[in-house]
Order: sequence, then structure tokens, then C-alpha cells
Amino acid sequence: MKFTRVLAVMLLLLIPYNLMADPVVYEYEPYTEEEFPIWVHELRRAESIFFGSFVLTFPVAALCYNIAAQYGMPTPSENYQQVLMQAAWAAGLSLLITGIDWIIGLADG
Repeated sequence: MKFTRVLAVMLLLLIPYNLMADPVVYEYEPYTEEEFPIWVHELRRAESIFFGSFVLTFPVAALCYNIAAQYGMPTPSENYQQVLMQAAWAAGLSLLITGIDWIIGLADG
């Protein structure tokens, strides 16, 4: 009961502020070519490729890790350590993919 009263008071105090506020209208300006240096564009591309490929490499790394564990690879006993190991493998694969993309970009550019 006390929670509903507090919630009602908060809503009664906060709603009028939203109703009285002026709408903010932003004009979108696209970035220009000269606004950022080249290395920032390359870093942004590398970041996108790294985290984009991480989604794909994590299941592959987990599968490879489980296969290697079945064939006698020493594994940690704790579950969280196993997940961290799989994440490290996936990060390594994603870094490899990012590095290959960067090298291909150097060859094309």
C-alpha cells in the first residue's frame, strides 16, 4: 500500500513537468569527411567487425573448446572459468578476423 502511494505521488509530481516542457527539435547534420581523422574511421570499423564477429565466434569457440576438452585438454574446474576461457578463444578469433580485414583494407587502399 505504501509503495502505491509513493508511486502515485511521484507520477503526480513528474507528469506536469513533461507536459509543460517545450519540444526540442534537432536538425540532423551528417558528419563531414574532414570531421574525423582516418584512424578514427579505421578504429570504428575494427570495433564493429570485432563485436559483430564475436557473436559468431563465441559458439564456434565453445564448440571447439568442448571438443578439445573431450580429447583430454586440461580444463578449469569452475564453470565461470570455463566460460571465460571460451570467451577468450572467441575474442582471439574475432581479433584475428579484424586483423585480416585490416590487412585486406591496407592492400586495397
